Amino acid sequence: MQARSVFSLPARALVCALFAFAAPMHASAEDLPDVCSALKEIVAAKSFTTLDQARPLMPAGAPGQGTCHASSHAYDCRWKAHWGADGVVADPLQELGADIAACFPNVVHDVNTATRQHFVIRSDVKDAPRRVAVTASTDGPSALRLRVVR
Repeated sequence: MQARSVFSLPARALVCALFAFAAPMHASAEDLPDVCSALKEIVAAKSFTTLDQARPLMPAGAPGQGTCHASSHAYDCRWKAHWGADGVVADPLQELGADIAACFPNVVHDVNTATRQHFVIRSDVKDAPRRVAVTASTDGPSALRLRVVR
């Protein structure tokens, strides 16, 4: 007696095709820009005016898509939020908030709404600012804003 498959040949072909197309769409951690290094460099800057204005530091998915303005005490970036989510969180603001929370060991996440995420980052590093406020928010229907203030 020969065993029969529950799936017909066309159904099996469809499943194989779906797996073939889905595999390249999955991004590994090595493929994604390093969000933490950009955020840490911004937060650690003694003066935001020392950051490279020709190549502004922005979180993953944003480079080349927005603008940043710096003063000695504030760094303010805005960009279109058109990058795809990593498959865990579908909302770019929530994803950025999760990245900020994960990047810093001494962080207090005190505001979490659908339009605004606010964090206070404390530093124990000598000669570094003691507290830095980081706000990620929506800036219109398809844009994000990151503001870092000390």
